[in-house]
Amino acid sequence: MVRWTEICKPRDQGGLGIMSSKRMNIALLTSWLWRISNGEGGLWLRIIQRKYPCGQPLAFCQRSGGSQF
Repeated sequence: MVRWTEICKPRDQGGLGIMSSKRMNIALLTSWLWRISNGEGGLWLRIIQRKYPCGQPLAFCQRSGGSQF
């Protein structure tokens, strides 16, 4: 067995160069928050705003179950 942290290391450091799913998820969520804050959402942003109305920025809405977004 090999630790996931070892697998995610670059190949030149002895790993397999596989990107960490946790880091990738954080990067993608941050990207969505950036787009929301800049109003660059188009249709998907309007759908989310109507599905989760809370009168404040989406990043600060309380979760009622499932995904915050």
